[in-house]
This record gives sequence, C-alpha cells and structure tokens, in this order.
Amino acid sequence: MARTRTSDPGRISALHYAAASRQKHAKRLVYAELRLVVLAAVTLVLGPFAGRPAAGGPGQINADTLTPCAACQALSLTPDQMALSIGAFNGSRLVIRVTPGGNYASAASALEDIRARGGRPGLHFVGIPAEDDPLLGAPADLIVIETGSGDPDRLTFELKRALAAARGRNAHATLLVAAPSSVATALQERGLGPYTDGFVLPSGTISRPADLLTPVAESIRLVRVTGDAAAAREILRASAALQSWFPEGLIRAADRTLSCGTERLAAYLNPTTLDLVAVSATCTPPATVTSDLRGAVVERLDVDGVSAFRVRADAGGAFASQVEVAGARTLTVAEIVARHQAAAARQASEIGTEIAEGTLTLTFEAPGFVAPITITSKTTIFGDRGSGTGDQSLTEIRQADIRVNGAPFSAGRSAPRLPIIEPERAAAPPLAITLTGVYRYALAGRATVDGRDTYVVSFAPLDGRAPLYRGRAWIDAATFGMVRVAAVQTGLRGPITASEQTDDFQADGRGHWLLARSDVRQTYEGASVRTPIHRLLVIDRHELNPPDFAARRAEAYASQDVMLRDTPEGYRYLTEERRKAEGGRRKDGGPAALERVLARRVDRIRTLAFGVIVDPNISQPLPFAGLSYVDFNLFGTGAQFNGFFGGSFGQLAFSAPSLKGSRWQLAGRAFGIASSYNDRAFDEGREQYALDIRQRPADAAVWLLRPLSPRAALRIEYDWDYTRFTAGELTAAAFAVPRNQNAHVLRIGIDLQRAGWQASLWGSAARRVGWRPWGLPGDESAVDPRGSYQRFGASLLRSQALSPRVSTRIELAVMDGRHLDRFSRYAFGTFENRLHGYPSALIRYDRGGALRSAIAWTAAKGIRLDGFADTAEVHDPGFGPRIRNYTGFGAAAEVPAPFGTLLALEWGFGLRGINTDGRAGTHVIRISGYKIF
Repeated sequence: MARTRTSDPGRISALHYAAASRQKHAKRLVYAELRLVVLAAVTLVLGPFAGRPAAGGPGQINADTLTPCAACQALSLTPDQMALSIGAFNGSRLVIRVTPGGNYASAASALEDIRARGGRPGLHFVGIPAEDDPLLGAPADLIVIETGSGDPDRLTFELKRALAAARGRNAHATLLVAAPSSVATALQERGLGPYTDGFVLPSGTISRPADLLTPVAESIRLVRVTGDAAAAREILRASAALQSWFPEGLIRAADRTLSCGTERLAAYLNPTTLDLVAVSATCTPPATVTSDLRGAVVERLDVDGVSAFRVRADAGGAFASQVEVAGARTLTVAEIVARHQAAAARQASEIGTEIAEGTLTLTFEAPGFVAPITITSKTTIFGDRGSGTGDQSLTEIRQADIRVNGAPFSAGRSAPRLPIIEPERAAAPPLAITLTGVYRYALAGRATVDGRDTYVVSFAPLDGRAPLYRGRAWIDAATFGMVRVAAVQTGLRGPITASEQTDDFQADGRGHWLLARSDVRQTYEGASVRTPIHRLLVIDRHELNPPDFAARRAEAYASQDVMLRDTPEGYRYLTEERRKAEGGRRKDGGPAALERVLARRVDRIRTLAFGVIVDPNISQPLPFAGLSYVDFNLFGTGAQFNGFFGGSFGQLAFSAPSLKGSRWQLAGRAFGIASSYNDRAFDEGREQYALDIRQRPADAAVWLLRPLSPRAALRIEYDWDYTRFTAGELTAAAFAVPRNQNAHVLRIGIDLQRAGWQASLWGSAARRVGWRPWGLPGDESAVDPRGSYQRFGASLLRSQALSPRVSTRIELAVMDGRHLDRFSRYAFGTFENRLHGYPSALIRYDRGGALRSAIAWTAAKGIRLDGFADTAEVHDPGFGPRIRNYTGFGAAAEVPAPFGTLLALEWGFGLRGINTDGRAGTHVIRISGYKIF
C-alpha cells in the first residue's frame, strides 16, 4: 500500500487545522457530464430500415457491428504534420501526438489551429503524463493516453492521477485510454473505469485516404497518419470531405438497396439525418449506382480508388422525420469519486501558495481546574505547493496572541515547552488516489447542505486494523467540490484512543472549495489522565497565490510567535538559530542571519504547583507545594510517566500506549496522602461525634485498555484500595474502629465517544482482606462483617469551546451498588468525585446521581472567570431513608502572576453541607498557582 500523507480528515496535533487546511487544496471544480442516449423509439420509427445498433460508446467494441465511419477516426498527427495541412477540417477529429512533458506552446498552437478551421482538436499522449504536466490543461476536446504493458497496479495509480488532473483542468474533454485488450481488462478490474470515458486499442496507422472508409466497430478509432507530406495532406482533405457522409452511429439498412449494375451494395442509414450511404471499391466510374427508391438521386464521391454513394433523406419522401430522445444518466459512486478527484486536481493546479487566517481554540480537562483549560491563538496557515516534497505542499503555521485561560503565553523565538500530541498518521486520506485500493465507497443518497445539492458518499477502510478513516463526504452535485466531510479515525494505537472530525468548506468566487471550519473531538489517555479534547478552527480569510507570500512568511519567521511545520513524522516546532556559514558571520562582517529550523521534540514538562485547600472536614488548612514531572517518551520507549509530590500528598502514574505494537495499552497509578481527615457519622442528619473516626487513604491501580472500534474501548482494571483508620478525639471508647481497609477490586468498563460526548459504563467487584466487625456493641446497623461489595455506574461528559472566549463542561454520573457499608459507599471528595462546596467524606451514599456544570469566560486580556453549579440526588443512610438533594455553586478567577505563573482562586458553597459546628452551609476554598518550566 502506498502511504499518502494527509491532513487529516483526523489530525490530532494541537494544530490539526493545518492538516485540514492542506486538505482543502484537494477540492476541485468539475462539471457533470450529460450523455445523450438514443432510445428504442428511434428504432421503432425507422421500422424496416433499422439494423444492428452502433457501438455504445468509446472503447465499447461489438465485433458484429462494422460500419464505415470517417468521423470515428481520431487522426494522430505530429505538430509538423499539422503545419502542412490546408483548408477547413469540417469536424474532423485530429489529435496532436505528444510525449509527456512536451512543448506546451507548440501543442496549444496546433490545437487552436484545428479548432479555428472547424476541426475537433485533441491530444494523443504516448506514455502516461505526470499529474502536473501542463499539457493536461491544453484546450483539447479529446485526450488519449496510450500506455503499454507493465505492473497493473502502478499503471492504474498513474493513470488515475493523470486522468483526474486532466478532467479537473478540462471538464468537457473526452478522456480515453489506449491499451491492449488484456491491459485494458486489468485496468478496469482495478477501478480505472470511472476515471475515463472509455478504452480504445493502441494506435494503428493510416497511409492513404481510402483507409478512412474501412469498416470499424469502435466509436473512436485511434490511427497515426504516416507517409510523406503529400499523403498526409490528402488524408486530411479526404477526412474533411467524408465527415458529413460517414458520421458516427451509422446503422446497417438491410432492407434498402443500392446497386452498381448487378452488384448489390451494403447500405447504411444515418439515424440523425436519415441519409442512406454505401461504399464500393469495385464500382468505379463511369458505372452508375441506382436506388430502390423511386426518383432518388444518388450522389457520388471518389476517394483514392474507393467510391462513396449517398441518397439524401428527402428523396421521394421515403423516410420519416428525425426523432431524438435523450436523458441524463445517473452517476455511480465510483464516477462521483473520480470527478471529485478531478476537481481536486484542478484546484491543486491553480493554487500554488495560500495564506489562511483564523482562530484556533483548544480545550481539555486537567486535574485541579474547575473548568476546561482553554488555549486560544490567532492562527495563520502558510501553504506552499512548490516547496513541499513529492506531491505534498509545505504547510507551516504561525500562532500569535496565544492565551492560556486568558493569560498571555510567549515562548520567544524558541520552541514552547509543551509537547505536540497527535495520533499516528493515516495510511491514506479518503477520496484520494492511491496505488492500491484502500477504501470502500457507497452512495448514501442526496442531501442539501447550506443550500447546495450534494451527493452523500460513505467511505470505510478495506482493512479495519489500519490507521484510516470511516465516515461520510458531502460532494457538490454541480461542481464535485467537497462541501463537508465527517469521519472517525480507525486503527489507533497511541494515547489518542478516539478521534472524530467534521470539516466544512465554502466555495470562493472562482469555484475553489476552501476550509471554513474544522471541529475535532478526541479522547486522550495519558498517565492517569483521561480527558476529552476539543479543537475548533474557524478560518476567516483565504488569500490564494498572494504576490507577497514569501515576504509575509519571512516576516512570520522573524517574529517571536510560535511557528510549526508539518513533516512526515508529524508537526514540529520551528526554533530560531544563527545560520551556520562562514564562521557564523556574513561576508560583510555582520552577524549571521537568523533562520527557523526544526526543533527537537518536546517530551518533558515540569510544573511547579502550590497552594492551599480550606475544607471543613480537614482539621487544618491543607497547604501543598510540589513539583510535577511529565515525560511523554520515557527512556525513548514511547511510554508516559507522571509524578507529583506536594509534601502532604503525592501521585505516580505511567502509561504504555502500545504493547509490542498492538492496540493494547497498559497504564497504572498510585496515590497517597500524609494528612488525615475526619470521617463523620450522621443519624437522620444529626452528627454522631462518638462515631467519628480519622482516616488516611491511599490507592493504586493498573489497567489494560483496548480500542474495540473508532468510538469504543474496553477497560480492564485492578485496584488496590487501602485506608488507615484511627479513633478521633471524640470517638467513643467502646467504638470498635474498623481494621485498616485492604481491598482488592476488579473493574471492567466500556468507554464511548460520539459527537463530542464521552460516556462510560462500568462495574466492579471488591473483596476486603482481613475485614472484621466494627462499630458500637449492640448496634446492628453499624456492625457489618461483610468483606465483599460491588459497585456499578455510568457517566456522560461533554466539554467544548463555544467560541475563543467561552467554553463549557457538563457531566452526568449515576452510581449504584450492593452490600455497601459506611466505608465502601461513594463519597464526594476534594480530589476526586467533587461536589463543589461540599467537604470531603461528608456525604457517603450507596446510590444516586450527580450533575455538574461549568462555564469559563475570558472577561478581559489576562482574566478568566469561571462559574459552576452542581447538584446531586443521592441516598445517604446517615440522612434518612429517602434520596436527598445536595446543590452547590461557586466561582473562580484565574489571573497571570509574575514570572509566567498562573494563579487561580476557587470558592464553592454547599447549600446543604453540614459544618463541624452543626450549621448548614459549607464553604470550600482552593488557592492554586502553576508555573511551567
């Protein structure tokens, strides 16, 4: 399989839009072809004069149908032979014989000469031209590409590219392939049919005018004109004279008679003019030809020893008037795809350079942030078809005015200390021409998109294991340009486990279909981090072939904005360095010029995090300060590592995205906290201080993840859950403190993604080791010696950017379980399963659901305001037998601080939270600071 780099419908880098922008160069303009079909009504009208039908189209050969046809001859001439011709051509089909890459001016001049003198001009390529061959855009009515034998796959690939380019540049030309029958069959079996209007046999030769009257079976017969200049001139003169006598589509008229003495001549009927014609090599002058039509006049034309005869349609009123029935043929999906590829080739040939400007908004979830992290930038995309490698354009991106949660970000002229996370490159984009078959296409119907009538083409990979795409494309029915494409990527093996993308295009005044909006939704599985990613690119302006392209790109290089380049290995940052030449100095003695070069990959992030948490259930405000270290390519293996130590708590996590190149992922995490906090007990909502204890939790987990489809993944997880219990200051002496919990948990889940929504279904079974009865003597409601319990639930999450200034998140979770006691129930906490405004371990429930929402608004440069509202309907046995509502709300502000630090102040209020003094209403405050270095 030939690997063709794209854009990705499905790029997953932080700058996906560059791939999408490159894809727009593949959307081209072409006009639908209408083919007129003479229906059976003609035969019925002609009655007894009708014989066998003519060949149905170019290259369709019927050995039983042999008729003389001067108009079927495509006379192949060299430009020098054309220069010898004189007079008018009267509709003769004349093709200029060229080699690929030949002289365009000479060929174009000959074509214009043919057209000016009433001929039908064409090109005859001896060999397969490259798709960028200027001759493919020459003003020809017919283009014939003659090929010999060779590898059928390679021939098909090269012909598809050449034919698509030809149709894109000359939508009304007839395209034919000249090849031996065996080669033509092999090409058709490999799907070349929709790209061409037919197949013909390799070119024969014609050396005398009489050969023009040789009976043929083809609708077009390719012949090379040979002989000296005089012979070539006579052949052209005879062709011009015979065009109206022997056009295409003659029908054998078995019941009509033209006689030369006692010799009966084969008669042919012209179904358009209803003239009757015949040919004879033996009825030489002065022999007379007669017709069985009374009073008919027989016209005669002698050509190089062969005589032609004609009886006009109005002779004796013997023929009926002309009848023509026509209709438009419905295109097949293969023909629609081929015409789209032709439109793409045309657009690519017309756009050498492009500058596109717009905005990019990236949102994702991160631990510790109440609302999604939002990164915005003003984005300029430079596309240079002439500077790429192979048939790929060079795509570079400039990001200016980058803001992280509203705070300005600058890396100077160096590469940012942030990795570019993207999935593995697809083997080939959909609707592209590839060496071998990659996708299966189907016509899914018609639809109207933004007022445009479109064909809906579905596509799916032939190999579901390969990194390809599955989805639909909406192709304009008039121009065959891409209006919209929506796809999911298949066969992912990296940390991006799901990726779906919808791109919308708009046509400019010249019919170029250009990217207007790209919406990408992904799921990222990192070291102990699972987050949805939303990328929204909106293009406001396109400039095609701008005259100052080089100067503006040079200005971008010289700026302090972030620059990236698309490479076969993925996106890479461009950093600035002195050009190493002549000892680092110019010839005039000045310093060497600065230039942008590819930077090394950024695989590590170090973050200083600090702050304090004020939680009513934590005896003292919990300060933390520590260092986070994330390695995206641990020891060069592709594995990820994440470690954080904050003094009072810490976490370690790892992730191996692909085990031995498979789609299985291995990951794990461990968490511990040094501080103890209260586990409070309630009875009908009244706190039972004698039952309070202190707890300090820790846990570890390891799991396997396996994508099942582009939208679903299986998760198998083992958890070790440990909690140390001790008596509190007010705990009753008779209260039996539970033994330290040591639980082994097996968890199985399914993760799903669609249209930006992420869903999870999961269930777990746990067993405690060494568990024993606990509680007050005689209190049967508290004493629970059971050592096993089960949990199960589901969640639904959507995080998205509504605009560069506003992003939102909404999450719904439902949970239930069996045999859950005080220490195995669910709890809202400070670090996980947060209910804003409610302290850790205040509410312990065995079933229920929670709805969380947040909105983030960049109010001004450098200031972002967050708002959130949470509500839960859960059953906590400590607050009675009924399900109770717990609602909290709050706000947060994020502002930049000196030394590139981001500060966040978050406040939450729980309406039904219970303080340690028994009052209703709890406040939870978190102050955080982050510095990346």
